[in-house]
Amino acid sequence: MDDFVTHGCEQVLRFSRVERWDDLSEARKVQLGFNLGVVALGLKLAKTESFDVLTAAREGRISMPAFRQHLLSLVAAHHVVVDETKIARPI
Repeated sequence: MDDFVTHGCEQVLRFSRVERWDDLSEARKVQLGFNLGVVALGLKLAKTESFDVLTAAREGRISMPAFRQHLLSLVAAHHVVVDETKIARPI
């Protein structure tokens, strides 16, 4: 797996540890969106698998933990090996 895509996965998982979208600073929201773009392109995800789910979380139609779980399932399905210590770093 490309290191840039792996890093994107780690960052999306890191930033999605919050309970609600509004718990993120504006800077972190931008970083999450950028990294989701990296993940979507790198893993060749459909819009419905990536940005539509982020929009649902942002609008409160799904929880951030549900968004994170969705991303975890995509990471597992694409066999991306992530570094849990990077994901666990403070936001």
